[in-house]
Amino acid sequence: MNPALAAIAAVTISGAVLAVSARDVRATQLGLLVVLLEAPLIADPWPDPLSILARIAATLLAVRLIAIGLRGADATAGTRIGWPAEALVAAAAAVIGFGSHGLGAAGLGPAEAQATGFALLVLAVAPLFTGRDVLRLAVGALLLLVGASSIRVGLDPAPSQGEHLVNALLTIAIGGAIAVIATAARAAGGLDAIDIGRPGEAVRRPPDAHRVAEPPPASEPRPASRRAPRRTPTPSAPSPGAPAPGAPAGSRQPGRPAPPRRPSEPG
Repeated sequence: MNPALAAIAAVTISGAVLAVSARDVRATQLGLLVVLLEAPLIADPWPDPLSILARIAATLLAVRLIAIGLRGADATAGTRIGWPAEALVAAAAAVIGFGSHGLGAAGLGPAEAQATGFALLVLAVAPLFTGRDVLRLAVGALLLLVGASSIRVGLDPAPSQGEHLVNALLTIAIGGAIAVIATAARAAGGLDAIDIGRPGEAVRRPPDAHRVAEPPPASEPRPASRRAPRRTPTPSAPSPGAPAPGAPAGSRQPGRPAPPRRPSEPG
């Protein structure tokens, strides 16, 4: 066992545990940064300085893109079993990977790389199968890819400069893809990819990508009849001094003085 490689492997696995179990978005980004920086160094012999600089630059750019896509987000789902259980599972997987170095054949790379790969693969299972937000799913996919690359380093000879360059470009592409997906998810209402509420609670349906069909136009009202409506005559108010309806002829309304009589004209 190489003590330096074992220490780097322990730091890489710790960063993966932090990325999987943390609920704070910034802590998750820090865990991913540690994993992407330390994983290429678990090799025997070490990569040349140019390859290391390329991997460091690609890692910083990828994490920066992820941070831009998650700007304003505070928390994620985290783990359901807690970080101690995640750490124990990762440690057990690392022991299995170290003990089965070569997978039945002679391993051409360091056993620490295979142990790290096994631990990262096990840690990637929970986010991929139980994750409900895009960040958790992205963390699981990224750990899966880095774990597979670490197992390849443990089984085969050390990567060449061309392979390090390809891995650097893939790291940048993955960081940009995570940033784009996170930005689109937040624009749609949040980081949740699968919205599951409590029992008996209405599930909020995310907006559909297809255009919503417009409702059919309402039926037009029937045109009004051209015939004028029949008017009902309204009773007019009686003139002052006129007899009330139903009163005998010659009677006057009470309170009204009788008109003065004209003098008779001579015949």
